[in-house]
Amino acid sequence: MSRRCRPGWVNSKIRPCHEGKSRDRLIPEVPMKVVILGAEVRGFQIAKHLIEERKNVVLIEPDPKKAAFAASKLDCLVINGSGNDLSVLKQAGVGDADIFISMTDSDEVNMVACGLVSSEFNVGTKIASIRNLNYIGSEGLSGKILGIDYIVNPEAEVARAIHESIDKGAFSDVITFQKTDLQLHNIKISADSRLADKHVRTIRRYMRKYDFLITAISRDQEVFIPTGDTLIKGGDTLSLITEQKGMAKVFRALGIRKTKIRKVLLVGGSKTARFLLRHFTAQERKHFALVEADSETCKEFQARYPEILIIKSDITDEVLYEDEDIASYDLIVTLTDNDELNILTAIFAKRIGVARGIALVKHNNNYLRLTPHLDIDSTFAMSHSTVNSVLRYIRGGRYASAYSILDGKIEVVELPLEDESPVAGKKIKDIRLKGKALIAAVTRKGKNMIPTGETELAAGDVLLITADRMAFEDVMKIFT
Repeated sequence: MSRRCRPGWVNSKIRPCHEGKSRDRLIPEVPMKVVILGAEVRGFQIAKHLIEERKNVVLIEPDPKKAAFAASKLDCLVINGSGNDLSVLKQAGVGDADIFISMTDSDEVNMVACGLVSSEFNVGTKIASIRNLNYIGSEGLSGKILGIDYIVNPEAEVARAIHESIDKGAFSDVITFQKTDLQLHNIKISADSRLADKHVRTIRRYMRKYDFLITAISRDQEVFIPTGDTLIKGGDTLSLITEQKGMAKVFRALGIRKTKIRKVLLVGGSKTARFLLRHFTAQERKHFALVEADSETCKEFQARYPEILIIKSDITDEVLYEDEDIASYDLIVTLTDNDELNILTAIFAKRIGVARGIALVKHNNNYLRLTPHLDIDSTFAMSHSTVNSVLRYIRGGRYASAYSILDGKIEVVELPLEDESPVAGKKIKDIRLKGKALIAAVTRKGKNMIPTGETELAAGDVLLITADRMAFEDVMKIFT
């Protein structure tokens, strides 16, 4: 006999009742509680993600206007006050929190807040954003500082993501995974693309000798999981999964040309540029040049990276483009603190002949809605890289990798299938995902496969799953 439970309640294990009989006890499903300090872009986005995952979120913001804005946009308690004030932390219920996250723009505030929480409350996990290398060292910390369990450096995170893109040819955004050599690429489809005005099923049949899968589509600010009947349109952004070794063939078949990156021009001697250069060897950096207007910054970079060409100039100076033959570079990466300058410089460089362009967005994520319509190959938002890093840490060992893509509306997770998983031994066609998720790939004993409905899952498989953000938690319960 089935029993319906009230929303927010779950069946517990059968336990003996006082009358000596057995029955299903109904217990409330208590959500994880997370207190976040800082309602700037990063704190706001983390709160938004966790709220959509049905976490109990409390947001603390000292600025009244920012607090009011967050309260009007987020379905959570927002407290206008200082995170370094013990009474405010008590008002936020930090003592009952599972996680405390400090994401203000001040390293000192984040550190003091976490130290205060660590000393006064029993909170399992403390996370802080710290940018200044004087606090954490050039290689990070080997142990905890002020009770902080996880330090995230926004510049380091976005630099890592940009390096991945450059390493793979810089012709699309790219995501790599830990337990498989599969890759996910976000690709803009032009109106004259050979994929435009074709159904997904037709594309798969036309390209059946290539192993790839379209896992998600972004169209006019709407994001969805495609079916075989989905029609691809010009202007769509496709999230496509393929093997690293077969990636070049797939992209050639799609009519996308990969450029071999030899010469790279960085614009802006920012912290992000410093972190990015660390990912390359001294031999590789010989093919890099940096444009920076500040004399002291130029000296610092020349001393730290003597193998790169330092060009002291303002990137807006028209003479620079002729004198330094900017058009001869294969890739321009704009990393200044000015979002508008980054975007416009990347566009102009491509207009004069630079093959690929990458732009950094540090402050205004609204620009991400515009860049798919502009001639830029990849745009990286610092807040997105930070959010992904924090969410991966919070989710712990449950997933080998976890990412938010397409403006945070789609989740991509790399899930090792445990012996006790309810889907082990099932065919994919028998797993009810209701159009909210897609098993994009399966890695079994080191071999990758793009699955079909007839593919039977087995314990030990590593699954790549894409899921609608709003349905993510419900979808993952199917697998775990």
